[in-house]
Amino acid sequence: MENKEYQKIELDIIGMSCVNCAKSIETFLSKIDGIKSVFINFNSETAIIEFNPKKISLQLIKENIKKLGYTPLEEEGEESEEKKYKALKLQRIKILFSVILSIVIIAISMKHHFNFLDFLNNINQNNLYLVLIVLSTIVIFWCGNKFLVGAYNALKNRTSNMDTLVSLGTLSSYIYSLIISINHIFNLKISLFENNHEVYFETSSMIITFILIGNYLEAKLKIRTYTSINKLKGLRSKFVNVIRNGVEVQIPYRKVKVNDIVIVRAGEKIPVDGFIIEGQCIVDESTVTGESMNYEKVEGDYLISGTMLINGAVKISAEKVGEDTTLSKIINLVKEASLSKPKIQRLADKISAIFVPLVIIIAISTFLIWNFIINEPFDKSLLYAVSVLIIACPCALGLASPMAVVIGLGRAVENGILFNNIEAIEKLTKVNTICFDKTGTLTTGMMNIKSIIPLNNFGTNELLRYSYSLEKYSNHPIAQSFNKYCENKNIKPYTEVENVVNHHGMGITGNVNKKHVVIGNSRMLKNFNIPVPKNTNNKSLFIGIDNKAAGIIEFTDLQRTDSDEIIEKLRERNIDLYLISGDEESATKEIATNLGIKNYFYKALPEDKERIVANLQKNGQYVAMIGDGINDTPSLARANVSIAVGTNTDIVVDNSEIVLLKGELKNLIKALNISRHTVKIIKQNIFWAFFYNIISIPIAAGILSPYGIIISPIMASMLMAFSDVITVMGNSFRLKIVKID
Repeated sequence: MENKEYQKIELDIIGMSCVNCAKSIETFLSKIDGIKSVFINFNSETAIIEFNPKKISLQLIKENIKKLGYTPLEEEGEESEEKKYKALKLQRIKILFSVILSIVIIAISMKHHFNFLDFLNNINQNNLYLVLIVLSTIVIFWCGNKFLVGAYNALKNRTSNMDTLVSLGTLSSYIYSLIISINHIFNLKISLFENNHEVYFETSSMIITFILIGNYLEAKLKIRTYTSINKLKGLRSKFVNVIRNGVEVQIPYRKVKVNDIVIVRAGEKIPVDGFIIEGQCIVDESTVTGESMNYEKVEGDYLISGTMLINGAVKISAEKVGEDTTLSKIINLVKEASLSKPKIQRLADKISAIFVPLVIIIAISTFLIWNFIINEPFDKSLLYAVSVLIIACPCALGLASPMAVVIGLGRAVENGILFNNIEAIEKLTKVNTICFDKTGTLTTGMMNIKSIIPLNNFGTNELLRYSYSLEKYSNHPIAQSFNKYCENKNIKPYTEVENVVNHHGMGITGNVNKKHVVIGNSRMLKNFNIPVPKNTNNKSLFIGIDNKAAGIIEFTDLQRTDSDEIIEKLRERNIDLYLISGDEESATKEIATNLGIKNYFYKALPEDKERIVANLQKNGQYVAMIGDGINDTPSLARANVSIAVGTNTDIVVDNSEIVLLKGELKNLIKALNISRHTVKIIKQNIFWAFFYNIISIPIAAGILSPYGIIISPIMASMLMAFSDVITVMGNSFRLKIVKID
């Protein structure tokens, strides 16, 4: 049951420059009384905060985030995106200024090395010092103020991050150069700096420039990373036409209420989930299900939010609105999944937490060794230490998993596969046993009616009317097939239907037109003491009316056309396959034999399916269960990985970790491949992040200087700025093109 005491809010947060920024916000907010949980996603720049409004207000939470130097925004679509765009535009302007000013600083600093800069030699050196001070001050304290603010806020919270390293590196070379410049301009004769004329303003300015460029590229790549999620958000209608007090009005989609009459016309997105009460239309559902075929919808049909009305116009009775719609649930599931972390990321997080203090210690040690033990000059020793500070990259470790996860999730959504949590991606790679439900999973579920046999003086039309009236309340694939048959035959259901009860694994009962109707398998009739007709096949649906056998409907179930191919691909992976069905033995055996599945169970009730899965787990097997209905719920919950086939959102959201939205079994292979490639990329990212730092930090410290290999602070800033893009982001983007069929 939902805890009414706490409220959950999603905020966009602008200004984070690294993963450690997100961690510092999490740490700070988590300590505040009244806040239950905080999840910060650096990649999407969002925060999900659960808090007690009686103890702390949302406004106070925002103020605390602002104190840390970041800008919180309530997610309201265009406003949030506009402010993000303005922040990115300001970043571009700062990069432009930083590049131009840094070029001037380098020109002045290198005037003795190029003939075309000879004119600068005619200018008094003290005046050039002043120019360098002014220009580098603008670069560091305006263009690079985000790093200084970030470092200051981290210091206030007794933590450290990438901003700490960048600020220490730039300020150390800047302050050193500033002291030398002031010493010569005002002839202060400070003995330590009196004989030093070389300044390193170009070092500090170029460090800022390169890292700003790296951050900007990273921000642009993050936007591309979330393309799939942003596309889903774009499917929401900003405004909705509804009928209020008999008049059509346009309101924001968040203001639509349950039972509102919503009007949707050709070319518009469907804003709610609900039934058509008037009109007909052609609908493109590919945005939600991935299925490219358009469907004709008529009065009584159900429409899904986020789909597109291609032709026609309809009135919809809103059943699910706002955050309860199918589209909103999918968006929230994808976002929540992207916030979670796989187990493989935890080691990287632990190292990342101590990384910055460790780098600072290494940098100080580097300076002390070069200056006091090797007896290198103060400025040269300082540059080695600055190089160590700048080249280190904690972001690569922090981004190793999130980047791959988000791209993997996006690739899955584009192919009609929904991972409800990130652990499912990791767990799916461990699966060595898959249990299939039969009807609707390995078979089409849309059974064809072979024959209708009325009994005990009931007529065919009467039998169909009673059955149709009750089966309309069932989501079982057999019921759906039967209902479609009745629609095509223009059978009119009775309107008086009461006391409907679904008996999972057996059938459905209810009072129709003041008669008690029982529809189900042979066990169902026996439970209600209704004689079971003899000489029936195993695909028969029995109807009992007022304790009498009223008729038999015989079905033929069709095997999915792609089942053979899918089963063969799974067998090639050495996965053990089981078929668990509630159907009769002969029907189950027929499908199992056709597909070459040696292990099968029949007449399995929901509790039987759960017990079978549990027994397989006891034998050390890592089990995935694939089902499509309520009767599969216990076994889905028991399995190591639960996979649902279809679009019955209410069921699958609660009980399945993976949903094949198209209802196509071939997407199981895609899901397996996506999970395998995603976990592989995560491992590679973590390796390259470790490798980069393990190799680069000692070289920056000067370990190879006896061989003439030295990394200057400027080169270190280039390597650091692009390390995330090359080692993590570049590798992660391979997930967008890797073959998953």
